[in-house]
Amino acid sequence: MTHDLNKKMVTRMKLVNYEKRNKYINIIKNYFDNISKKYISVNSISSKNISFSFKHNIDNKLNLFNSSSSSITKCPNDADIFIMNTRIVNYYLDKVGKSNNDGKCVTINRVTILDKFLNVLSFKYLFPSNYDNKYVGIEDIRLFNFNEELYFIGSLYNSEKNKVQIVSNKYKLGNDYEPIIINPSFKTDFNWEKNWVFFNNNNDLNIIYKWSPIYICNINYETKELNLVKSIENLPPIFNKFRGSTCGIEYDDKIWFIVHQQNTVVLEIKNYLHNFVVFDKNMNLLGYSDAFNFENKLVEFCIGLTLHDNNFIITYSTLDSTSNIIVFSPNYVNSLIHYI
Repeated sequence: MTHDLNKKMVTRMKLVNYEKRNKYINIIKNYFDNISKKYISVNSISSKNISFSFKHNIDNKLNLFNSSSSSITKCPNDADIFIMNTRIVNYYLDKVGKSNNDGKCVTINRVTILDKFLNVLSFKYLFPSNYDNKYVGIEDIRLFNFNEELYFIGSLYNSEKNKVQIVSNKYKLGNDYEPIIINPSFKTDFNWEKNWVFFNNNNDLNIIYKWSPIYICNINYETKELNLVKSIENLPPIFNKFRGSTCGIEYDDKIWFIVHQQNTVVLEIKNYLHNFVVFDKNMNLLGYSDAFNFENKLVEFCIGLTLHDNNFIITYSTLDSTSNIIVFSPNYVNSLIHYI
């Protein structure tokens, strides 16, 4: 009798979860129907799905890994070659943004060399040295070409402090990343550090630490500190939502970024949207775009932005389980900006 009762309870729970899930899916569909005008991939010059997957043994168990978010930049000393870092993870998100992974989150990185047509020339997998923590590997690596030297910045879980910290360093092609933990030298409310982005600030390698107020900083790799250089106040209210996504690029005597914002669709379900933000060479705000997404997926994440032949080349992922490259004309990107 007890067995039958438990079986009925489990069946009922599954039915409730199924109905709840379908309700959420309908809410998400209605949400995207209302913002479909912000779906910008249809205006691209070209696009390419570069997703891949493989199985890898962790703790004597085969895990399926899917390629996810990528960062892309020009190769030092060769303007017709691109360097791309792709994050590869052992989970994916479903239609309501729920992860299928209830264990440790593992990141493997792949460094890829591409030609000017965005064809793969070669690649190398960079595997973690151990798999002991609940978060393994350097996450969301952004690459940046500064004065013909390659830099990286990403997030790494520190088990001793039980928090995520930023790591950065120069990067030599063909090597593993050698992460240096960078700590802010100033007071901050953030416990876990994420989403710092590079930009060239009048020939100084600078970081945007946060977006409201904008903290412009630099990294002292000898002291392993992030130091505040300048704070920009009196920004439009929407900047309170912005988080770093891509490093800044220079085009038309301006500095261009893509930022992201996280919005609640219903209860715990979140949606990621993006905005272009444009500054002059002295980091005076010139304008920004409306929020947009690429494919009307619940979770899209963009951390790659570069230029070739004046076209904007962007890399992004959907549901943490695809890798995509998309190309826009400068005229189209410029048409999105509301100049102030």
